[in-house]
Amino acid sequence: MTDFYKAVADAKDLTHEDQKKAGTPVSGSIGTEHRDFLKTLTKMLEAGELDPYQPKSLLNMKVYETLDEMWTDKTDMILDNVARQLQLIANFLASAETPAESPQLQTMVEQLWQSKQQIEDYYDVFKF
Repeated sequence: MTDFYKAVADAKDLTHEDQKKAGTPVSGSIGTEHRDFLKTLTKMLEAGELDPYQPKSLLNMKVYETLDEMWTDKTDMILDNVARQLQLIANFLASAETPAESPQLQTMVEQLWQSKQQIEDYYDVFKF
């Protein structure tokens, strides 16, 4: 049996406290691009320009309304993922229990970028 499989087979159950600690975001700096993007998102969220619970508010409607049916369908499918990721980021930023910067937050931003980039490689359809 390899070391990995042995470690898994021999693993003890974590206590409830250890499980909570394992899921806690750790503090750590994030990249400049991510930080700048978060500043933009924060300003737009605070100004009410974006509402992650109203996915259509994330769209640049002037661009969206010019898309053909195939691209509106693709955008609509990705829009739910982008909105959900933005909800997670907004909740993370608003929480008093999470650090201002962390590797987990950077990963969330990266996932948001990747989701929206699937459309924005072709059309600049999002406000941010």
